[in-house]
Amino acid sequence: MPSVLKNGLALLRAPAIELGFALRSVVRWSRGTPVLQANAGDEAFAWADAEERAQLQARLDELVAQFRLTHLDATATPDVRCRNYARLAQLEALSEGLEVPVGEDGVVRAADLGCGDFHYAAGLQQWLARHAASNASDEVAPRKVVLRGLELDGHGIYRDGYSRADHARARAQSACVDGALVQFEVADAVSARLPEQDVVSLFFPFLTAYACLSWGGPLSRLRPRRLLRRAVMSVRPGGWLVVANQTRDEYRRLCSLLADLPVVRIAESSFATNLVPDSGSTQDQVGSVWQRQVAVPTDGLSG
Repeated sequence: MPSVLKNGLALLRAPAIELGFALRSVVRWSRGTPVLQANAGDEAFAWADAEERAQLQARLDELVAQFRLTHLDATATPDVRCRNYARLAQLEALSEGLEVPVGEDGVVRAADLGCGDFHYAAGLQQWLARHAASNASDEVAPRKVVLRGLELDGHGIYRDGYSRADHARARAQSACVDGALVQFEVADAVSARLPEQDVVSLFFPFLTAYACLSWGGPLSRLRPRRLLRRAVMSVRPGGWLVVANQTRDEYRRLCSLLADLPVVRIAESSFATNLVPDSGSTQDQVGSVWQRQVAVPTDGLSG
């Protein structure tokens, strides 16, 4: 838990964060769609020493052989490529022994709430499709995926002059493989209209004021109870709510907030990964899968 001092310092940033978000939302800067490139010459795991780099490369080679993300070779930097495979490995471990829900028409419909710049769109789409073969002679036809990414603060400007939304749309477009339809939009998940989904995912949602402010989120839009209720309401009975939390404390907060909603936890696992340069910050991360039950309460909208 953050100390009183850390909470106080975070609160001091709140007015500036609020003003910045308001200005970005009015200006809605866009430079268009960037051309995604692999940046030839960049090396994977350049931050690791030689021995660790060899181990990490061996693990990455295993994932490359298991999953079909070859389109990332030409469109993603080594960092983004590794993060996609890391997300795949995290989700595979989390859902081990389970079957990703699919609609009666064979299509997996999913929404990712708070997707940022959607740099992991390809990995998430791949996991939803579940089309990895166990060996070269055991081909499994990919399921069609319809994936929608939503991000509240989509108009921040990156160093290359493109906005977060610009990059997210480019990543969504690059993930449209094997018949998948992947889209992105700037929207508040709390109020956005979502049709019934097979899977709704929330990667590192803000559940406390400290987390929200630490990551530069506007405190006025921090409504964790409404967000989680909206997410649950958007999942069809039998479908999944997939959540990853930054810390064990946030995970306990999640469990408390979901206690009064019609979901049952069916899986939990660590989201720690050593495939990314900031691996130390992942050591306390927790992933969980919650299956939607039938009833949805009509009260409890505050928060």
